[in-house]
Amino acid sequence: MLTGIMAFDENVQEWKIWIGHDVFGISAGMDFEICIDCYYYKAIFEKDYFDWFVTIEDDVGFSLRLVETYKVRVQEKELNPIVDLPF
Repeated sequence: MLTGIMAFDENVQEWKIWIGHDVFGISAGMDFEICIDCYYYKAIFEKDYFDWFVTIEDDVGFSLRLVETYKVRVQEKELNPIVDLPF
């Protein structure tokens, strides 16, 4: 598992994960762990129209706040690198 942060990128209106200096995209259905009160919980990233939310432990769902930064742990196979192309 890799540890990083998840934050909302206002420029492209999407959530992204930063692990060190590397940036990764997030897609609906992505499995990861999110830190709440110093504990990591298994979560799934989901999107419903313009509302982004996570479902924790297949039971509790909550909307992500666009102004918050969340600590996350992700398996490497779940990561989608974002490449900035010059054109």
